[in-house]
Amino acid sequence: MGRIAWLSMYDHPAQHGANDRFWAAIRDRLRDHGLPDVPDRLTRGVATGAVWSHPDLLLGMICTRPWAREHPGLRLLGHPVYAGTDRAGEHRSLIVVRRDDPARDLSALRGRVAAINDAGSNTGMALLRDRIAPLAGGVPFFRSVITTGAHADSVVAVGDGRADVAAIDEVTFAALARHDPVATGRLRILDTTDPAATPAFVTAAPPAVATLLGTVLAQVLADPVSAEARATLFLTGMVPPHPDLPARIVAQDARAAAAGHFRLS
Repeated sequence: MGRIAWLSMYDHPAQHGANDRFWAAIRDRLRDHGLPDVPDRLTRGVATGAVWSHPDLLLGMICTRPWAREHPGLRLLGHPVYAGTDRAGEHRSLIVVRRDDPARDLSALRGRVAAINDAGSNTGMALLRDRIAPLAGGVPFFRSVITTGAHADSVVAVGDGRADVAAIDEVTFAALARHDPVATGRLRILDTTDPAATPAFVTAAPPAVATLLGTVLAQVLADPVSAEARATLFLTGMVPPHPDLPARIVAQDARAAAAGHFRLS
């Protein structure tokens, strides 16, 4: 298969062209530096687990929780900075319910149905769990939890009544609000989670290539030529990797376990 590049963490269909242009700018600079076997195009339509475990992943993105728990061998290049977030290199999840839901706070959701994108997700599962844990009293808080496979699908599940609540990464929600306003218009934001590190740019390549990738990413993120593509992606910059990411995840899980609510359900 050869080297692959994957930027589908934030890749709504309406953003495909922007991600393609962003990658093309990175690709061309890597080739200018003489790096061989740089893929022409981004990989799409491949499961995240297969991407993250691919031995020739040249450039990818990964949520910090699966990186810390399952893929720590991937080299962190940096955390993207997104427009509309409170802190550089961090983001929150928006806890959403249907627009006509009577709930006025999180406690009113006890006994309801929650939607998560994936059990290993930080933004879709763990950050919601962390907000619910102090309210749960050591017993299951939600009546049931359904897994949708994607934040966009969780938005639909809440909107059509299959679930009552979901935590949606705010960068994804911004893209959906822009490109699928009917879906987000059926919802309202009830609360927000604590902040967490944004999904990191990563590589499976050796250190010298990782260093080159970091340099090229910084150049492209500062290049006016790529400004339009970056704006479509809400991408404004990059900060260095958080050195304590694994410890953050361990501490996060320990707090939930101490509250008797390690699992969301």
